[in-house]
Amino acid sequence: MRVIGVTGGIASGKSTVTDILKKRFSYIVIDADQLARQAVALGSPGLIKITTVFGSEVINENGDLNRSLLGELIANDEQARKKLNAIVHPEIKKLYDQQIYYYETTGVPAVFFDCPLLFETNLQNMMDETILVVSDKETRISRIKERDGLSREQAIKRIEMQMSDEEKIGLADTIIENNGSLDDLLITTNAYFSRRKIWVV
Repeated sequence: MRVIGVTGGIASGKSTVTDILKKRFSYIVIDADQLARQAVALGSPGLIKITTVFGSEVINENGDLNRSLLGELIANDEQARKKLNAIVHPEIKKLYDQQIYYYETTGVPAVFFDCPLLFETNLQNMMDETILVVSDKETRISRIKERDGLSREQAIKRIEMQMSDEEKIGLADTIIENNGSLDDLLITTNAYFSRRKIWVV
């Protein structure tokens, strides 16, 4: 079974591409953000470990994780961030391995791994292939402003917090440019994936 990583910076259109993969081609997509949520879900080993390390103040009254408070705690504390990552990343890896094993044993020829921080966390080495979705900076700024209601300065800050597209391009196997409309992206994505018959489920 082939595992293809799909990544892209904020407002690049990565999620739109993975939606096309699921809806147009019926491909299986494992969502890293969803795994991260599962890793700290109510009653999970990850949440129990977080409570032990950071205290009950990071837990809401209903027992789930207070993400905003925990985010504040680690925002300016590198050691706290490392402690959190040491808890969460292994739990995400367990969930990922479980899904990969399931799809391998059911004979699925290929799955896609939607992971925003694929290159930042060096997970490309676990992939058979990587796809990077890119957009020019001004397009991304416009999308962030419209989508999130942020100022231009705030949008730029969000983009500059991430690894640059230039760095990612050097690591990716395939680049999908997304500077136009949704119809343009559909045409580009359909043309590319229609050629990859090996991935047909």
